[in-house]
Formats: sequence, structure tokens, C-alpha cells
Amino acid sequence: MENAMTMDKTSKVEIGEWFFRYRDYTPIPLIVLLLIFGHPTVLTATLGLTSIILGELFRIYSVGFIGTVSRTRSQSTGQKLIVEGPFAYVRNPLYLGNFGITAGFGIYGGVSWIFLLTVFLFWLQYYFIVAYEENLLVEKFGEEYEVYKTRVPRWVPMALPKLEDILWPDNFSPALKSEKRTLTTIFVLLFLLAILG
Repeated sequence: MENAMTMDKTSKVEIGEWFFRYRDYTPIPLIVLLLIFGHPTVLTATLGLTSIILGELFRIYSVGFIGTVSRTRSQSTGQKLIVEGPFAYVRNPLYLGNFGITAGFGIYGGVSWIFLLTVFLFWLQYYFIVAYEENLLVEKFGEEYEVYKTRVPRWVPMALPKLEDILWPDNFSPALKSEKRTLTTIFVLLFLLAILG
């Protein structure tokens, strides 16, 4: 039984490592489907664009705390465990931002089956990626991360801060620089959807 559980965890981590390594490329089939079958309306484009903007703003806010380690393709987790800013409320704020962006494109396209497929595939991919990353963090930070896991939920915050209690990064310039590729991708996709839609 213990061997089966260890094997299951190992398999999950290995799948997560693969998804982590290729996460820039896994959305390509969905993008192709969206460009072929998407039929945005004023309503879906407005709702989708709102979700995309909010998702990217939350990513920029989160990167302001975690720094450029968010762009790494290696097993680097940074030199210290980030527990402030959005990381004080959820363990994966960058991925919540990614969800806002990804779901926003699904909404923008105006086709319900593409939206549902997008949400399902996002959940599937990040289920494994988070298992992989949590394994790395436990290996690097040990009990510090285990304690953090008990205090902070993975996805849905137990409480939100009051506006006056929100912690802000000292400088957003590094975050904006780090997000240049994401912002470029968003603009290119929106441009293509506007032309082809």
C-alpha cells in the first residue's frame, strides 16, 4: 500500500514536471481551436477581456513579490519562501492569474465547449504542476513549507485583506519587465481574435 502511494506521488510529480517544462506550449491546441471556431460577441469579448486584464494585473502584483524566479524553466524555487503579499492568502496566486487569463480567452471566443474544455484542461495541467512544485518546495524548505501549507490554502483564500491592509511591492518595474512576454502573447492573441472573429 505504501509503495503504491509512493509510486502514485512519484508519477504525479513526474507528470507535473513535464507539464511545468512545456507549460508555454500546452495552450497552443486550444488557441488554434479558438482561432478556428471562436465567434466573439460584444458581451463575450467584454467579459473575456475583463477576465484577461484582471488575471494579468494579479500576475503582475504577484510577480512583484516573487520576482523573476516565476520565469524559470529549471527547478529553482528561489532562496527564500515567499509568504507575503498575495502569497499570504493563497499558495498559487500566479496560477490564479493564469486562470483568469486563460478562462478570459475561453469566454472571449464565445463558444461554450471551448470555454469548458479550456477550464478542464487548465485544471488538469495545474493539478500536476502544483504537485510537482510542492514536492520541490518541501525538499528545499522542509518544515517551513509544511507549516505554510497548513496556514495558507492552495487556491481559494479563507479571507481577504481590507484595502488598507494590502501589502504592495516596493517597485513594479521588475514585475512588468518579467511579464513582457506574457503581455506580448496576450496582445498578439487579442489582435488575431479581433481580426479572425
